[in-house]
Amino acid sequence: MIKDNKLRTTALALVVCLTGLAVAGSRAQAQSAHAGTAAGTLTVDGKPIPLKYAYVVDVDNVEEAGLLIGGPRKVTVIVLSDRSLPLSSVNDRNSPYSERLSPAQYFAPSAASPANKIYGIVLKLEPGKANPLGAQFLYPGGDSLSFTVAGTEYPDRVTGLKRVGGILSGTAMVAAPQQTHLDKGPKKYQYKAEFRAPILTEIPVKQTIEGKEALDSPPVLALKAYMTAGKAGDIATVRKLTAASHQTYLSNKEFLESLKSFEVDKIPEQVKRVVIRGNTAAIVVVSEKPSYSQTMMHLVNDKGEWKMYWP
Repeated sequence: MIKDNKLRTTALALVVCLTGLAVAGSRAQAQSAHAGTAAGTLTVDGKPIPLKYAYVVDVDNVEEAGLLIGGPRKVTVIVLSDRSLPLSSVNDRNSPYSERLSPAQYFAPSAASPANKIYGIVLKLEPGKANPLGAQFLYPGGDSLSFTVAGTEYPDRVTGLKRVGGILSGTAMVAAPQQTHLDKGPKKYQYKAEFRAPILTEIPVKQTIEGKEALDSPPVLALKAYMTAGKAGDIATVRKLTAASHQTYLSNKEFLESLKSFEVDKIPEQVKRVVIRGNTAAIVVVSEKPSYSQTMMHLVNDKGEWKMYWP
């Protein structure tokens, strides 16, 4: 994911479920263990749409802790929707777009996701606060990107929050119709829903590495080899160091040409930390000049070899 002063891309996702035991009990039988229930309505241009499903993810943002655009360390993402979503879509901070691992997957039309077919709301909450850090309206075929501005006061509220036995419940709403400001698509929306959902967590942090140790770590050495090969036009090596999910991008001549602009010599000053979770790694790269930019480059360990999720 890329965050900078010109464009802050945050694939945010939030989760919501039902409190009524009778309805929750009957629905729970038909739902997957990761899904919760919601009871409420999303009204879009005057049309009521039942909200039935909720998903919650607790995030510990180790990757961006202490950085300029890091935001709060602890955040809860809540997604409330009219359709069910697979666990692969709602298992991390990017819920309900958790399948997307790189900037190209966010921007490319080919980066389809089950979330592209739902009506719903995504909220991002700090612990103990009713008003969210971010709020996003989802509609079928809509733009998955969410742009947030520091200090923005969202009218959405989450009240009556309770955490009991790994379950988060409460009520999410926006009291007055909200303008979407879309040239194409819905013009107004409003919602209110009770929710009750199991609290999911991201894959635990296995290792956080900084300083010289980070520069000597296998993920950063793989990044350096990838950048060196790209700059030299060595496509065979670039392909070898690219994850299977991103091989398709290597047929794009403009992308391959862009690899020649890599500034390999700046790796020592720009790599701030490496965070390893399970078989994936996030390399946090910060460039302070000419303007501040912050990038997380992700890799996957494939049979002992680190490979890039890039572009």
